[in-house]
Amino acid sequence: MIRDYIYDVSGDCPGNVYLGAGETSLLFDAGMACCGEKMAERAASVLGGRPLDYVFLTHSHFDHVSGIPYIRKRWPGVKVYIAPHGKDILEKPSALRRIREMNEAAAVDQGVAGLSYRDEDLHADGVLADGQVFRLGEWKVTAIETPGHTRDSFSFLVERDFCGERLLVCAETAGVYMEGGRLSPCFLLGYHMSMDSLSKLRGLGADILLFAHSGFAPERRAEDTWKRCMKEHEQAVSRIRAEGKRDILLEDKIRNLAEYYWPESIRKYQPYQAYAVNMKSMLEKVGQEEWPDE
Repeated sequence: MIRDYIYDVSGDCPGNVYLGAGETSLLFDAGMACCGEKMAERAASVLGGRPLDYVFLTHSHFDHVSGIPYIRKRWPGVKVYIAPHGKDILEKPSALRRIREMNEAAAVDQGVAGLSYRDEDLHADGVLADGQVFRLGEWKVTAIETPGHTRDSFSFLVERDFCGERLLVCAETAGVYMEGGRLSPCFLLGYHMSMDSLSKLRGLGADILLFAHSGFAPERRAEDTWKRCMKEHEQAVSRIRAEGKRDILLEDKIRNLAEYYWPESIRKYQPYQAYAVNMKSMLEKVGQEEWPDE
């Protein structure tokens, strides 16, 4: 439990699945398939016989959506929401095959033998719109479009009746905290797009921030977190731009940047294959962007 109403119910990879427990129950993201059964068991333990009503997905990457079949198996009436583009992705056989491949690689890394889910159970029931407000029992959930990590990235401002604090579940566009308090960048679609999304999130004035894969921001004040987040992103893009300009193979650039952005804490849930795909995208997108100082 991280508040008296929010629980980390991730499987073997903590910090990626959060449960809002109450008369109405909400799940934010669903993790990887290899953790799906344990995640569902943990959620059920918290709920104590009550149903899971809604799932809100921050984006369609395999490590955020692949627990959905395990959720549906236990709670067939659950409603799952994602961005329109994310819903389209989950309806493509080629995307489902790719998601399964990534899950199989993660399962090997986690020492899990075999995956027991059906591709047809990995789907969404409804779509999100920027600024859309869900009134769900004692909860008010506002969907915030925050592209940059992916085209379909959404964050969620969560308010609970009589709680007095506003919780922001940040999409991976905001980055991921690593050991030592450093931040791993995740601007796969571009640095400037991501920074616009960060400014949008900062302006919401949330009291508590939850980051993908890493949980609570380490700073006591949300504003201090945003200052650090902005600074870390600026440092990251400088490092990535410098590496991108080197006259070496792309594979070597990716390997060199892994020293900073694929540490042990990230390896627990992200295979090198997934890291390499992400870093390749960042190198390419940053190289295509316009920079005022040049």
